[in-house]
Amino acid sequence: MSLSGVPARGVPLGWRLGLTTSVIVTLVLGVLTGVVQKREIERGREDRRLLLEQTLAPLAADVEEASDLPTIQARLSHFQVAHFTRGHGSVRVLLLDAKGNVVASPLMGPTERPPKDSLTARVPVRSRLLPDQKGDLEIWQDETRFREMAARRWRQWLLSLGVAAVCILVSLYLAYVLLIERPLGRLLQGVKQMEQGYWSGLEIPRGAWEMRWLAYRFRNLGTQLEETVRRLVEAERRTFAGLRTATTPSPAPSSRREGDSPVLPASLQEEAFRKRILRRYLVARCRFLETREPSDAAARAAAYEVWERDVHEAQRLGESSLKSRLEDAAFRILEPDSYADVSRRAAGLTSSRRKWIRDREAELKSALAEAGVKPRALQHRVKHLAGIWRKMKSKGLAIEQIHDIFAFRILLESEEECYLALSALHHRFEALLLRFKDYIAEPKENGYQSLHTCIRAPGGLVYEVQIRTVAMHAQAEGGDAAHWKYKKDGTVEIDDDEPPQGVLVSLTDALRRRGIGG
Repeated sequence: MSLSGVPARGVPLGWRLGLTTSVIVTLVLGVLTGVVQKREIERGREDRRLLLEQTLAPLAADVEEASDLPTIQARLSHFQVAHFTRGHGSVRVLLLDAKGNVVASPLMGPTERPPKDSLTARVPVRSRLLPDQKGDLEIWQDETRFREMAARRWRQWLLSLGVAAVCILVSLYLAYVLLIERPLGRLLQGVKQMEQGYWSGLEIPRGAWEMRWLAYRFRNLGTQLEETVRRLVEAERRTFAGLRTATTPSPAPSSRREGDSPVLPASLQEEAFRKRILRRYLVARCRFLETREPSDAAARAAAYEVWERDVHEAQRLGESSLKSRLEDAAFRILEPDSYADVSRRAAGLTSSRRKWIRDREAELKSALAEAGVKPRALQHRVKHLAGIWRKMKSKGLAIEQIHDIFAFRILLESEEECYLALSALHHRFEALLLRFKDYIAEPKENGYQSLHTCIRAPGGLVYEVQIRTVAMHAQAEGGDAAHWKYKKDGTVEIDDDEPPQGVLVSLTDALRRRGIGG
């Protein structure tokens, strides 16, 4: 089988990771260290200028005490010679008037002005020999050696950045080879084998935890694919194998004579009375919440209790619709923003919900009729808003990814009809095969049996179809497979309409922080 749209090979991940990280880190280090070095060089230049000013202080005092220009000339010459003998031949000193004109210079001949890049310092002086009795002593020094020193420091800075970039690149590449490339290569080899049909042979490689976890998830995916295909093939076999459901024992003949009124034992009468009282209480709680606003403190306290306790009581009574109403009412009070958002998104799935459901029912009945299957009942259920929100939060899904917002249930007489109905639906509609579950061939631990499949409607919306016998439905609704019983025991997976413990605990903690609940 050829694959279309195969991505072209490019720069390996190790080199891209190393080069990208090296460039980013080098740029950051370069900017930071460059700014620091520039400031240090400028500080060194300023320190040299201040030192030149300090050397002019004694000379300025001598100039102010001099009685004539020759004396000033002699003292400037003495200052210049002293610097020459100390090895500072690049130093020059001048006496300037207030307008910047040269009044005296230590050297004979034309006056030499400071170069553009020289280091210059001035000290003000006062003397009666100067015009307006004010002037400046100016000293300047050639900065060739200083500039060479600064250039060397910049070259060293560039060299250190280059070495750092190379070290980062090499270290990252080595880490990539050891932690990612080798386990990734083994993972890719295993995925290639999965593409060839060998789905269960993927090994967990050594290396980074993420790579080992990814390999583990891929292996689980391969196992699920194999299991799903096996179940589909087995379902097809059952369809054509003429399986028959086991006969259910007929009820024992009643000794009650025709016309007699049934008499319940006292314990059953008491239980029935308790259930009627409990139902009235739950209906009253539901109506109370439905007529209150989220800002009502009493309503929020009641909603907290309903969310934690009363919805489970409604489930135990077998009142699924009342349980959904209670959850939605509590959800609207406790999380008004989330309630409004989920309500808006759910309403946008279909233009007309009733028409959409009628169309799907007609399509299902037509497909079953073509296969010669006569259902005892065709039921539908729309997931309530609180259940949608819980599933979005617990599994991190968008509302379009939740495939059981709309669900249909087909009740039949025998297992054979269940598989015939499944085959008819898969041949008529586009099914999401990875969402197929065969709980008839492999019942849940609590004894729950049913076929689950997901079908895509013409508009693209996916909905769930459950196919089971009447006996299986009775067991699921009132027997050991009832939702509230196995949720209480904690022995099997919780149904999608039951509150996931993580979501319930997080909401409970949030309400307690707000001062609601015990």
